[in-house]
Amino acid sequence: MSGPKELALNTEYPAPNEDELAHKLVQLLRGTVEQRFLLGMTYRGVNTKSHAAVRANLIVDPDLPERFRVGLFKTPRTYPAWIRFSSTLPTPLPDNDRDLRGMGIKLMDVDGVTLLDGDSHTHDLTFITPDTFLTSTPQDFLAFAEAGGLNAKWSILDLSRILIFTLTHPGFLINLLKSQKTIGSLIEVPWYSSTPYLFGDRAVKYSLRPWLLPTTPIPHRPPNNYLREGLVRQLQEAEAGFDFRIQFQLDPYKQPIEDALVPWREQDSPWHKIATVVLPKQEINSPEQYMFGENLSMNPWRCYPEHRPLGGVNRVRRIIYYEGSKFRHQRNAVPVVEPKP
Repeated sequence: MSGPKELALNTEYPAPNEDELAHKLVQLLRGTVEQRFLLGMTYRGVNTKSHAAVRANLIVDPDLPERFRVGLFKTPRTYPAWIRFSSTLPTPLPDNDRDLRGMGIKLMDVDGVTLLDGDSHTHDLTFITPDTFLTSTPQDFLAFAEAGGLNAKWSILDLSRILIFTLTHPGFLINLLKSQKTIGSLIEVPWYSSTPYLFGDRAVKYSLRPWLLPTTPIPHRPPNNYLREGLVRQLQEAEAGFDFRIQFQLDPYKQPIEDALVPWREQDSPWHKIATVVLPKQEINSPEQYMFGENLSMNPWRCYPEHRPLGGVNRVRRIIYYEGSKFRHQRNAVPVVEPKP
């Protein structure tokens, strides 16, 4: 996608017909979900395999400098939260298959009005394990989806279309190969927003730096759900956590808002810790809690205006996440309800 020749800091450059593009993606995702889940429960079209739902707290750092006192972080306080860990592929696979992982954080007891559904008292934050998104723009993601990239099983025709897509989008293939990894533990890896967000009147990205070093090995003969089983054991034994950090956009060319494939390098803009995410010692292995996580609805637009999602990928997410959640809950005959502390 061609863009403006000159870029400004903290500025978006929307492409035409993004709402139409978003609705095309909604229809594609809905079709793949209908084919994949003909009977029984309907799961998400992506981020399909749930590892666990975990209670957490987001604690705003005390004595923050004034430039960090924005929105959620305006005053020192603690937000109770739920975290859903997942794999991102549309087909649930054994945990030792290479994949990106997803984390959705739902903050509760939030004061004020959010962009998605007004006075909901909740605020959502979404993360993945790579520091960039899969494609540069939503237009490229639509092309990947139309090539059959989101299908549960790839036909010969799908494979040929996907091959053509990867040959014409080499950045996608390089990023996919770099991003798909196996990990030993969900609480020993860093997490990234991968896309930018507003922070008052400035653009930032978020990241979560784990307290724990990546020391948990992948089992010799790994069970299909060893990431869930490991998280159950780790949180039975001790609390865990992450440093919540932000990174300001300092150069609109090195750190573009509209190209989600370009990493914002730390040497160009340092990370700043502004809060802590704590996962208390707890039991997480009940079927009821697992189903609670399945029924959670996450949308990065469920946020304060001061933290509005930025960039094309995020703009189409507003419609895709909303319609996907509504469709899934309707098929499962479960109301969309925001949890309370």
